[in-house]
Order: sequence, then structure tokens, then C-alpha cells
Amino acid sequence: DTLKSAPPENKVMKKASFVGVSVTTLFYMACGCLGYAAFGNDAPGNFLTGFGFYEPFWLIDFANLCIVIHLLGAWQ
Repeated sequence: DTLKSAPPENKVMKKASFVGVSVTTLFYMACGCLGYAAFGNDAPGNFLTGFGFYEPFWLIDFANLCIVIHLLGAWQ
């Protein structure tokens, strides 16, 4: 009887989702701002191909797909 009951699951998940999305947003914003600070208007649109790494194309496509899957999983 002296133990406090756990908070409702929906409140815990809401807070965890908020923290996860906030941290991810801050990370990507920091990457964007630091990239712009380092390269200015010469920053490449795609950092995977912006520095002369064009071959093999399938590897670049696979890396972009992995990023999309990672973000969809994090959003879900």
C-alpha cells in the first residue's frame, strides 16, 4: 500500500513520443544549421552526393531509403 501507482500508459507514451520527436528535430536542425554555417550557399543539396561520391548509384539510393525507413519508424 505504500507504493505509488504508475502513471497511465497514454501519458507516458505521449511524453516519450514528444521527447523522441523533439530530440530528432533538434538534431536535424543542428545538422542543417551547422552545414549552412560551414559551407554557406555552397552547401550541397544532398550531402551523400555533394562531395563527389556518385558511384555506385545504388548505394546512394539505398542510403536514402534507409534514412526514410528510419524516420518513418521513429514517427510511427
